[in-house]
Amino acid sequence: MRRLRARDLPHRINITRLTGGGAEGQSWADPVLDRPAYVEQKTRLVVDRRSTSSTAGQEVTASTFVILLADDDVQPGSLVTVWKGSSRERQAEVIDSAFYAHPKAPGHVEVWAT
Repeated sequence: MRRLRARDLPHRINITRLTGGGAEGQSWADPVLDRPAYVEQKTRLVVDRRSTSSTAGQEVTASTFVILLADDDVQPGSLVTVWKGSSRERQAEVIDSAFYAHPKAPGHVEVWAT
């Protein structure tokens, strides 16, 4: 399988993976800093895949689209910090993610976030 390469992704983001949740709320791992990504600020309706969300299973508006390397796969509920170092810097919660692997196309992860 071919993979997308870091040099093809012009932006850098931080990833904070959701590790679980319980009676005291959700917990996250330490942030993984400065990961290569391609980020777009655009709006799209997506199905909310966050199991702890009050809108789980419903269509919600996502305003951030991110492409990541296959090794940086993230689950819904994780956090990504986009536009690092700019006036647009913000932390977004992952609503849905999809892993793509095809023998003739570069493998990658697509993420939709708040």
